[in-house]
Amino acid sequence: MKIYQVFENDSDYMTPYFEPGEVIGKRGSIQFVFNTNPQAYAGDWVPLELSLKACDSSPVIPTLSTWQNYLVLHESAYQALKGLLGPFGELLPCTYQGVKFYLFNPLTIAEDLDAIVPSSVTRDNDLLSGIAFDEEKLKDVPVFRTKESYISIYCTGAFKDVVESEKLDGLLFSTNLTHY
Repeated sequence: MKIYQVFENDSDYMTPYFEPGEVIGKRGSIQFVFNTNPQAYAGDWVPLELSLKACDSSPVIPTLSTWQNYLVLHESAYQALKGLLGPFGELLPCTYQGVKFYLFNPLTIAEDLDAIVPSSVTRDNDLLSGIAFDEEKLKDVPVFRTKESYISIYCTGAFKDVVESEKLDGLLFSTNLTHY
């Protein structure tokens, strides 16, 4: 089984984000935008209006992307992945111009599963330069994060396989698990 780091494909697809005013109006503060620590929001969640921008890409909306430390799922991706992802975080509804989207907030942390290989974590200044996972301990976990880099989203080959078999577009998968 392989472990991958997940990235948005901002070369081919529009990138999702939230306007600060929208977040402040519905969440009461901008902290949600900057908080990378795992925190559950479902209990007081008010659906946010998603924004999408085309940087160097065509104006194509992805079915699956990232924003910060969340996955962003179009309704079609949500239908394909909700059963797989649901036990490992929370799916928070949002919209984009009346279309349903969801944020997947991964709440499964590798350290909580004792899934970091001892002595594998190295840093170059503040950047993660080395990390290895105990794949056996993550075999049933499709998506997770680590305390070493809360902002990074990692996944197993099983998740990647489902994304590819369902033809969900907008993500890139890298076997480079570090910050560079």
